[in-house]
Amino acid sequence: MLVLGKIKYSSALRSSFKNAGVVALLLSLLFMAASARGAAYYSTGNPTQADLKNNCPLGLCTGKIQLAVTAPTGGANITATISLPLAGTARLRYQLNGTALAGYRAGVLVSANSASLGLNTLGTITLRTYLSTGPTPTQPQEQRVVQGSVAQAQLLAGRGDPTQLEFISTADFDQVEIEFSSVANLGTNLSVYYAYGVGQNLGTQVTGLTSNSTTTTPGQYSVTGNCAGKVSNPGNAVDSSRTNYATFGSLLSVGCNPQLQVALTGTAPGTYKAGFVIGQNNTLLDASVLGGLTLRTYKNGVLQETASGASLLGLSVLPDSKSLVSFQATMPFDAVSIERTDVAAALDNLQLYYGVGVASTTPQQVISSGFTDGQQHYATQASGLLCVACGVTTPANGAGNPNSAATINVGVGVANWEGLILDLDSAGQAGKQVGQAGNRAGMIIGGSSLLDVAALSRMTLVTYDKDGNVLETASGSSLLKVNLLPDGRQTISFNTTKNFSKVGIRISGLATAVSNTDVYYAFTDSSNGALSIIPPTGPLPVTLISFGVRRLPGEAGAEISWATATELNSSSFTVERSAQPGEGFVAIGQVAAGGTSNSRHAYTLRDADAATQAGLLYYRLRQVDTDGRATLSPVAVLAAGPAVAGFSLYPNPAPAAAQLVTLGTSAASVAGYSVNLYSGLGQLLSSKVIGDADAAAPTIRTAGLEAGLYHVVLRDGTGHAVSSQRLVIE
Repeated sequence: MLVLGKIKYSSALRSSFKNAGVVALLLSLLFMAASARGAAYYSTGNPTQADLKNNCPLGLCTGKIQLAVTAPTGGANITATISLPLAGTARLRYQLNGTALAGYRAGVLVSANSASLGLNTLGTITLRTYLSTGPTPTQPQEQRVVQGSVAQAQLLAGRGDPTQLEFISTADFDQVEIEFSSVANLGTNLSVYYAYGVGQNLGTQVTGLTSNSTTTTPGQYSVTGNCAGKVSNPGNAVDSSRTNYATFGSLLSVGCNPQLQVALTGTAPGTYKAGFVIGQNNTLLDASVLGGLTLRTYKNGVLQETASGASLLGLSVLPDSKSLVSFQATMPFDAVSIERTDVAAALDNLQLYYGVGVASTTPQQVISSGFTDGQQHYATQASGLLCVACGVTTPANGAGNPNSAATINVGVGVANWEGLILDLDSAGQAGKQVGQAGNRAGMIIGGSSLLDVAALSRMTLVTYDKDGNVLETASGSSLLKVNLLPDGRQTISFNTTKNFSKVGIRISGLATAVSNTDVYYAFTDSSNGALSIIPPTGPLPVTLISFGVRRLPGEAGAEISWATATELNSSSFTVERSAQPGEGFVAIGQVAAGGTSNSRHAYTLRDADAATQAGLLYYRLRQVDTDGRATLSPVAVLAAGPAVAGFSLYPNPAPAAAQLVTLGTSAASVAGYSVNLYSGLGQLLSSKVIGDADAAAPTIRTAGLEAGLYHVVLRDGTGHAVSSQRLVIE
């Protein structure tokens, strides 16, 4: 097993590296690699007559199930129409074209006649899964009941378009059944499209440390400050549970600064982020809370670093209504504290779940709607009567520069909504199904505070095929997920079930207020925003104290070097290389290890082929124990060689008032290349294709950027990164 410093890479992490097929860029604070997405299975046609059931007590069954004439061809074709009875139930079962595994999303795509559904009360909807090859195939594997009011709200929000009804399975299945019960319905019609089993996008298990005790004995904590009594249940932040919490109470006087310090279960290196997982009564936190918090790190009881305020702290919204507030450490630490420094009521009853020290992982470029010219890659929609001041302003901005926005204006009225549809583009693949089934589909929208439940209830995301046909929709807080970005923008997204090429957003109006929403771009990726920390456990056979790569002069290639402090039953090191980490690594050489040793060992390997490789190169070590177990190291990056385009930035550092930063390039022409600006946390902020007119001295807009560290990456016409530079805004 390989360890960096004192941080071990466990067998669970080793497995996640081995199985990860795509590395995802989370639009959030952390770099989180996404697990390889599982397969997607679908019903292949109409259910058979034997799969239809009507239960009509007392002869009150006036409805019926009608099968569609033709089977679906891959789109959202209707396979059955159900006219709900006055009383009783109606159900139908679909056979999938494969066996979905436990943990897959099991569901059915359904739509309703919104007019009739709105006038009636929908009964419960029950979803069941079966395994036809199991020991008792006629018995359901499991079932979930959706209350009628919840299902009705989802179906109505879809405005007659397909909407997901699903749950996360805990057992394998190859059949999905949906059952409708009716409560005083009169002629309500529901359309059923297909059933599915789609693998989840799971956050990769990220190496890190928490304050959660791994035993029944609570970890160490201390409460300080002149208002220590304002921290209740502090022991909850260091016990073995990640669901209970300590609480910051209400502060009634100035100068009351309670602080909770918790010990981590080990020592985190200076490359880790330090922070706390926090929450507040299952509501979404606003970035304004950062202004009243201070984080500190400690080692052996000695203060190491302090960070406070929105300029240094970051807030990442997690899927379970928790948030991670953290900062990038530069020194090792074994404890972290959080202090409340503001009497603002927004921090009252702030829930403190646990402290963390977590690593970052390699990002992946997100597929978005950022075209050089957005004029041909958008469409607008509208519905409603007498809508004053409705429309979409500068819609092409949503399909163009990611830093420019379209604005959806919904005026005062009843049943009004406005919509914007944006094409997705991946390396010139516009018009193709670039969005993959199971991945997120989302929009980046503007706003200085997080959306509330009421705002989400007025928003609907829609996916489309290349011809503009609706595939599926998601609406409201029950289906949409929200993430806050460091610049105050937000993502709203949902997990899809079908391949798609366009993403749309519809925003409904209010009866008494005007609503304006900025839309920056559409995107798809394979992440879900989850924070899954794997604590380092087990023995320390190999402790890696350094790993790097440097380019050798002339045509000599590159030299990879690493050193270990200790080794136990270590057999060999294999060096692996990749030009695109998301597509896998290949072995380029092997070096025998030192076996068992408590002394320092240094290793080198030359990669002659690096001299002929254009663009950035990524290297990692595969350390193999004598028993055959393999462990992967972190990734080291080799900068592009002199044969490919490089650049310098001017001014750098740049003053906060600067509007543009100029790139001085070393190549004769970089026309057709793209300049990509990332935050220090890896979020893509802008992307610009260099045209012939500005190829000699291309620029990138920096207006509005806060002080801090950024990364500028130059990519060639195929999307490969060829050079990168750090940019500092003062």
